[in-house]
Amino acid sequence: MKKRSTWLLAVATVGIGIWVGSSFTTVSNASSQLGSSDDPVVTKSYVDQQIQKALGGSLNTSTTPTNSNSSSTNSGNSSSSTTNTNNTSSTANTGSNTTGTLTSTNSNSKVSIVELRPGKKLIANAGTQVIVRKGKAIVYSDASNGIIDITSGTEVGGSQVISNNHLLLFPRDGRGVTVDAASSSNATVMVIGSYGVQ
Repeated sequence: MKKRSTWLLAVATVGIGIWVGSSFTTVSNASSQLGSSDDPVVTKSYVDQQIQKALGGSLNTSTTPTNSNSSSTNSGNSSSSTTNTNNTSSTANTGSNTTGTLTSTNSNSKVSIVELRPGKKLIANAGTQVIVRKGKAIVYSDASNGIIDITSGTEVGGSQVISNNHLLLFPRDGRGVTVDAASSSNATVMVIGSYGVQ
């Protein structure tokens, strides 16, 4: 009797195991049908296609920046200016600033590396971000307020030295970064946003 109940228990265990295993397979097969209502994950290309169909094919999917005009004229005198222009086909918002000999238009998506010579000023528009990578740079500001050092969480006032490799945010137009005229070395600055060099 004991052998019979052991065999019966073994057969029942195997049968239950097969039944449970087949039910898991059925559930996984139902959710593995790509594109079915049980599959909530879609790709970007599918979403783009559906949006394009809904808009009647008028969606422009090009997001690569095109550099339409980028020129630099630094002849050594203080009246020289730099014009930095970048147009992105998917971005309609551009900043524009004209101050004396400074003319700058730039979309906020391009990173620019700028070499500032002693005595030159990089004037940033509101919302521009700057990182001083090399050299000794000083905050340029007409007002007592300066710029925001996001890395340290402080405000750096006018004529204060900027720490290298700190992310700086310019809250208003007309503030900038300058290299002391008495300095013998240039400063390398990484800029994201609108700016001009005087």
